[in-house]
Amino acid sequence: RLQSVAEERAQRQAQRAENEKRFEARQAENETKCAEFECRRAAWEARQAARPRKETDKWDSDSAYTESTVPSSGFVDEVDTAEVESRASMDKKVRKLAKVLREICKLEECEQLEILQAAKVAR
Repeated sequence: RLQSVAEERAQRQAQRAENEKRFEARQAENETKCAEFECRRAAWEARQAARPRKETDKWDSDSAYTESTVPSSGFVDEVDTAEVESRASMDKKVRKLAKVLREICKLEECEQLEILQAAKVAR
């Protein structure tokens, strides 16, 4: 043992006091940061409240086409059906509904259906 019990106790108490001072300093720093943040937030909210809002209802009621933007009658948009089908098949709901339709088609071919199968075809 290099130190007496009293010296070790005094050293621990000094260390604890130092830790408490550091903790209080961090708490004070955090409080000032929070106050600064709240000040910046209030200023931002004030700027947002002062900003004019866009009127979306106006745009919803207006026509999307004018004479200059209407597509000409000769313009036909080429659609690749394979690409459309591949993009649609990526969606989970589309795959699920396609499966149900396939099952219904198979059930319609059957002559005798059980109760649940008849309910499925009736959908």
